[in-house]
Amino acid sequence: MKVLLLLSLVVCARSAPQRPQAVTAPTGCQFGGNFYPAGSTISEGTDRCGCTYGTYCTQDGGVVIGDCFPTCCIHEGNVIDHGSSFTDSSGAQCQCEWGQALCTAPPVTGCQYGGNFYPAGTTISEGTDHCGCTYGTYCSQDGHVMIGDCFPTCCVHEGSVVDHDSSFTDSAGAHCHCNWGQLICSISGGDDILSG
Repeated sequence: MKVLLLLSLVVCARSAPQRPQAVTAPTGCQFGGNFYPAGSTISEGTDRCGCTYGTYCTQDGGVVIGDCFPTCCIHEGNVIDHGSSFTDSSGAQCQCEWGQALCTAPPVTGCQYGGNFYPAGTTISEGTDHCGCTYGTYCSQDGHVMIGDCFPTCCVHEGSVVDHDSSFTDSAGAHCHCNWGQLICSISGGDDILSG
């Protein structure tokens, strides 16, 4: 009986049901119609500023689209380092911040007058009168239109130049006086007559 018992233990040990091993689906990501293993790079690239970006399959099967903060700016075809200040071709003051050129408009350096632009410090129009007074329109250094005038140093009467503060009697017998370009004439016993 001992032999039989021992034999049945051996038979029982062999016939005991085995647990099946778990079958697991491969881990990874489905992206763009393709399967990618967990932890793999789906796509990757770099830009001109050395920033690596791409699409990745995580260990748990998620898709992550990666990006980064660029270390430079590309402005007017030039590569500018992050944090650098620069002046662009329009004269604007710019600062490179994480891939973006932040610019402020250049200061006004002239005047708009009569539908035209004039640089600061230039003469727009100028002339002199018969008495040598210079007058004109100017664009100041701070961008303001200045209309210049002066006190004339003479008067013109009947084609003749009369100095400031001079008096005379004209051909009609009027007594005239030149006062800073203003001719004041009076007829004896009459009112003053202003003339240019």
